[in-house]
Amino acid sequence: MFSRDGRDVLRTQALGDDDARWFVERGFSAVQSLVMLRHDHVGLAPSGDDALAPWTWRRLRSRRHAQVADAVLAVDADSFAPPWNMTRDAFAAACHATSDHVVFVDSRAGHPVAGFVLAGRSATNAYLQRLAVHPQARRRGIARNLARAALAWAQRNGATSSYVNTEPDNQPALALYASLGFVTNAERLTVLERPAAAVPGGRGRR
Repeated sequence: MFSRDGRDVLRTQALGDDDARWFVERGFSAVQSLVMLRHDHVGLAPSGDDALAPWTWRRLRSRRHAQVADAVLAVDADSFAPPWNMTRDAFAAACHATSDHVVFVDSRAGHPVAGFVLAGRSATNAYLQRLAVHPQARRRGIARNLARAALAWAQRNGATSSYVNTEPDNQPALALYASLGFVTNAERLTVLERPAAAVPGGRGRR
């Protein structure tokens, strides 16, 4: 649940057609369409970039590393306009959405955090859940290095496929993922919302 224009709103995760239909029948409306891409780790080369520091949310949330966590969230806020940027609670939930996760942080280019990628893995499927680069550090290959590090991590930890989604008109992201070997899945994903007041007791299916 989050607040939009002073109203409490329930938002789903990115859903396939069948799950999205269930929510539409219960009063939710589509607010975002996404393309899903898949990488089957065929011919995947290791990242070879030792400058990227791996983190977990448990380490990031510690008092000792609070400044790093704040910088990661600041890059996210600079990269995704409200209400699509992630709060601290939303970031923590994303980290815990899979059985295993990692956050790679690039701290070069004169920024405490020039960019980061959050990746998760459940069984043999991995997910690039979030990839963001500071606006002043873009066009330097940072996003590519972060994505390659996430793919290499997924492969090392037993994943055979990695997935990522992005908006269909996000040409820079689509070009990046295609250059890394991702292919587009036929099924689109949908994010849906409805006012929390429309749900008895303010709760919906999760």
